[in-house]
Parts: sequence; structure tokens; C-alpha cells
Amino acid sequence: MEEIDSKAILENYGLFMDDISQIRVVDSKSADSAQNAKHCTDKFVDDTKDLQRILKAFSQESSKLSEQVKQRKLIAIAARAKLQAVTRESELEKIALLEKIEEQKLHAERLRSEHDALKKIEQNQNIILQQFNN
Repeated sequence: MEEIDSKAILENYGLFMDDISQIRVVDSKSADSAQNAKHCTDKFVDDTKDLQRILKAFSQESSKLSEQVKQRKLIAIAARAKLQAVTRESELEKIALLEKIEEQKLHAERLRSEHDALKKIEQNQNIILQQFNN
């Protein structure tokens, strides 16, 4: 009974006895709640630090990927420009070759015409020679 009376007297003055009979300023329920709150707060802080670490790693990885994307984009742009240049060059070469073919056709036609004209001249000369020989 003395223990219960002493607990009541101490509680009136804001002092509490814990399980191992030590005097506390806070009752054991409040102390347990405070300890639990501290544990939860520590866990929250640890989780927040883990989240910050994960976010930092994510940020670094996304920066690396961003840089790789930029590099590949520049390579693709350069390849496209080179392909367009090659296409233009081949188109110009095709046009030049077609023009050369046309020139050669015209030249061949002139040579045929000249050949036909020379054949006629030769025939006329052969006829004239035959007339002189007869």
C-alpha cells in the first residue's frame, strides 16, 4: 500500500515511477509514446535520406542518358546531312551523265549524217569516175 500511496503522492507533483522503480518526470505512457515518436521520426529521417540518395542517383543517371541522347542526336543529324549531300551529289552526277549521253547521241547523229553525206559524195565520185573510164 505504501508503494501505491507514494506513487500517488509523486504523481501529484508531476513525478512518476517506472517499471524498475526509478523516478521519472514524465509518466511511462508518455515516455513510451515519446520513444515511439522518436523511433518513427528516426525512421522517417532515414527513409528521407534514402529517398534523397535514390533521387540523386536517378538524377545522375538521367543526366548521363540525356548526354548520350544528345550525342546520338548529333550523330544522327550529321549522318542525315551526309546522306543528303551524297544524294545531291549523285543527283548532280546523274544529270551530268544524262547530259553527256545526250551530247554523245547528238554527236553520233552528226557523225551518221556526215557519214551518209560522205557516202553520197563517194557514190557520186564513183559514178563520175566510171563515166570517165567508160
